Amino acid sequence: MSRIVFLDLETSSLEADGGIIVGAGVMSEAGESEYFEAKKTSHEKPLLSELLKRLESSEVIVTWSGRGFDIPFLTTRLLKHSMDPRPVLGMVHLDLNEVVKSRLRLTFTYLDHVCDFFGIRREKGPMGLEVPSLFVKALEGDEAALRSIRDHCLDDLRVTREVFLRLRPLLEGQLA
Repeated sequence: MSRIVFLDLETSSLEADGGIIVGAGVMSEAGESEYFEAKKTSHEKPLLSELLKRLESSEVIVTWSGRGFDIPFLTTRLLKHSMDPRPVLGMVHLDLNEVVKSRLRLTFTYLDHVCDFFGIRREKGPMGLEVPSLFVKALEGDEAALRSIRDHCLDDLRVTREVFLRLRPLLEGQLA
């Protein structure tokens, strides 16, 4: 698999002690994606196990705001389930939001604005903050809510990869 993997989590809460990972998406540098889903809270541990197996085949994790959210949330949930976070924590982690903040001079550095700046089209679907309410609907059997969460995650991965490709000239030293 690809040396570089893009990672995005969808969670039922912004805090890992009050929520779970309901979806995790990974994408290769070539744009091939995989999605791991928890249809019920009891599905989180198997999701984490599959995600860890997938991440083991890569050397670099690329995220958008992952240093402040995705990786700490993932670490917390792994520890909750008595799983070792060191394989993830030992990988090179490239947070593109940090790159944009430190290397570019934009009015705003949130993902939608950066996409607008680069002319990267976003799918008009739910926003990340809508995922908790969508997950409640999914727990009640709403398959469309599960699809919405998945589609949002995969779109975030797609645009994060496209931003990465635009920023690549700034990243060669960090990827060597």
